[in-house]
Amino acid sequence: MRPRNIEFEITTACNYSCLHCYCNAGKKSKVELSTEEIFEVIDQLVQAEVEILDVVGGEPLLRNDLLKIFSYAKSKGLSMIMNTNASLATKDLVNKIKAIVPDLHVGVSLDGPVSEVHDKIRGKGTFESTMKGLKNFLEAGFNVTVLFVVNRLNYSYIDDMVLLAKDLGTSLYVDRFIPVGRGMINKELLLPTRDMIEHVANRLQIFLKRENSVELYIEENIFGLEECTAGRTHASILVDGNVVPCGHFRYNPEYYVGNVNKERFIDIWRRMEEYRSKLIPQSCLLCALRGNICSAGCLAAAKFYKADIDSVICKR
Repeated sequence: MRPRNIEFEITTACNYSCLHCYCNAGKKSKVELSTEEIFEVIDQLVQAEVEILDVVGGEPLLRNDLLKIFSYAKSKGLSMIMNTNASLATKDLVNKIKAIVPDLHVGVSLDGPVSEVHDKIRGKGTFESTMKGLKNFLEAGFNVTVLFVVNRLNYSYIDDMVLLAKDLGTSLYVDRFIPVGRGMINKELLLPTRDMIEHVANRLQIFLKRENSVELYIEENIFGLEECTAGRTHASILVDGNVVPCGHFRYNPEYYVGNVNKERFIDIWRRMEEYRSKLIPQSCLLCALRGNICSAGCLAAAKFYKADIDSVICKR
């Protein structure tokens, strides 16, 4: 299957220290790819006919060569998304990005509708900084999606997040916290229960049925009705060039499919199906409910939970 959305982690440097960060972002990695190496990877993605390049970090806005990266990718015809905390998105920088890639889709991470919620997860003052940058992107005419990761501290604010997105004029992306990286350290504080995710899913179902509601992008680890995209239409290129089915597998070398510094991405992608087959729990493959009312949920969660299934989603 053609690669649809490929995450490219261009840095692990970040000005935030979020409790749930799956890549322990903060310091710049010693093996971060150079500008020229990133250009080479972009060429590989074009060759593999990747539909969307998703630029992630860390915080992408910390790279001094970001405008060059955008310019090069744009010249190659790639559609792009950038995930950012938006705190560094000054009007000047936002306008420079707009001039280079006006159709960039911007995802802004927001963990709550008010500072009391968001700042508990990302640090004091981060809500105000993020909202300021988000509004700068909107004023410049960017298509913006609010990125909301559901956890134990914020799940009850799902209605408020939908309404906030509607008020801002953005869409809303809803994902589920998976305990990896710094998130594993804060697992007890953040890991949502099955009941919490069912609450979120039920509320989202109501909003999906409403006319003129905000546009919603909901990960399969909320409803569990669709196949996990890891290794199927999605993959992540880590900061050192290693490719994994999903960024949550970054600490599991057995799921490193290849490295773009050593071989072409198209050849790595051709092996992806073999690796994906290892991710699907055996009990799910044999389950009569698979493909009916359940599609195994999050494959990363299944690997990290003792039951070897995504117990939050499992319908048995």
